[in-house]
Amino acid sequence: MTQLDQLGELSTLITDSLPPEVAIRKSLPLLREGIGASDVYLIYGWEDGFRCIGTAAKENLSDVGLWLINQDLSARHQPCVFDLTDGKVENFHGADSGQPTAFVAAMVPVQITSDMLIARGNWDDGLKPEQLSFLQVVLPALALLMERWLEGKRAERQQKQLSALASIPRVMSESDNLETVLTGIARTIASVSSVNYVSIDVLGPNGEIAFRSVNGPDRPGTDALTDKWKQAAQRPDPIRDEVIKTGSPQLFPDAQNDERLPEGSRSYFSRTLIRSTALFPLLDRGEVLGTIGVASHKPLEFDDQDIELLEALASQVAGAVKGIQLYQVLAESREELRRVNQQLRETMGIEYHLARTDPLTGIPNRRFVDETLESEYLRASRYGQELSVVLADMDNLKDVNDQHSHEAGDEVLQVIANRARESCRGVDVAGRYGGDEFLFILPSTKLEDASALAERFRKTVTKHPVVLATGKKVELSVSIGVAQWRNSMAGPADLLREADRALYRAKTAGHNRTMLATDDGDVRAA
Repeated sequence: MTQLDQLGELSTLITDSLPPEVAIRKSLPLLREGIGASDVYLIYGWEDGFRCIGTAAKENLSDVGLWLINQDLSARHQPCVFDLTDGKVENFHGADSGQPTAFVAAMVPVQITSDMLIARGNWDDGLKPEQLSFLQVVLPALALLMERWLEGKRAERQQKQLSALASIPRVMSESDNLETVLTGIARTIASVSSVNYVSIDVLGPNGEIAFRSVNGPDRPGTDALTDKWKQAAQRPDPIRDEVIKTGSPQLFPDAQNDERLPEGSRSYFSRTLIRSTALFPLLDRGEVLGTIGVASHKPLEFDDQDIELLEALASQVAGAVKGIQLYQVLAESREELRRVNQQLRETMGIEYHLARTDPLTGIPNRRFVDETLESEYLRASRYGQELSVVLADMDNLKDVNDQHSHEAGDEVLQVIANRARESCRGVDVAGRYGGDEFLFILPSTKLEDASALAERFRKTVTKHPVVLATGKKVELSVSIGVAQWRNSMAGPADLLREADRALYRAKTAGHNRTMLATDDGDVRAA
């Protein structure tokens, strides 16, 4: 296949409605052939370091080695070649230097500057001009494919961030010890953001630092390092003092060279390969309760999205600090404790999450489900991807309420909601859509696969009776309608109407069954 043919194949992959990861993997053999490589793989940055897509693993390149390659590419603004000796990268040259090499690297021009293409081969006379030209021509096309794929990864990350917001109240409920709670929250923040290290300093009654909670490192043999990190909170810190005094964050994208930082701090960041750091105040109604510090091995620009997320998390940490402090003061009074819990909910700053969570079952409510469906519908329409919905309605909840009480009905809804959540993949969303209705949103899912999920959920409900708090068993069933997005639909409402039509048929056909809305406007059994 000529290079022109290969470029044509790449153009086809961009315009086809393939899932982004499939398109990327199909592009790699074309890239491998075009530059005469034996292996080609893509490196992209994520919260836990560099990750890889491709026909080979990351060789024995460490994250430090990949960071060095990234730095050379950033400075050079052109592809480079390098040697790999005992896991160490060295001898960087421009890809047009004619140097013999077994490794070639190029920056993929996406918004995140850590994304790279690395190729392994045998170029005894260096890259040929036509190979280098081909590499430079295909990088923009590869960037489009990477952007699509990373968009999906970012959506997954946003879903994790929402889950993290929801998990903070759970962490708080597990202990009334402030340091224990904040250690759990620090780990949660590190798991859903672009930072490696999180420290939370809490002020005592006299304005001194009472204690510090950190997120780790959570590995065997690192307890002494963690203890040393905690003890460092008692050292003078002019940056922290300024944040506490002004109530404003301090951001350092280039922590190794920013002269606002003391020389000792810059030296420490250089030794530990920390590129960016920031410090945010813990504010509760204007009162500074302490600070939260973050640090990353990857360079961070601290754009508006990063700052918004970190400030929201800092607000919740402040709410946790204030809430538990009040809890400890007022623990002897039940009435006062209820008031504190209410005040805690008001100060947590998670109205966004609460407004989109069903208070009874803890799963997304109709508002969140409607917003998610709108977003996934637009994604499916734009990229031509599959999208299915499953609408499930409990058949006999009214009988449970009449025979056992409405409290028993609430127990049943909580159990069924949990089973709905457990039936989903990580990218799916299951929410309470009405009194006894549940809606599943299934991205990149065909009608047949959605039908399989629906049947699995239905059988789980019918085969496993709910045991009430009274010890009585309640047998249940659900009727389900399934529909898949089609080009002819005008919006999400059309997709829901199709699922509702199939659900109605399941009800009228005798309950406890799954019906599918087909492309020809008919309904058939699963």
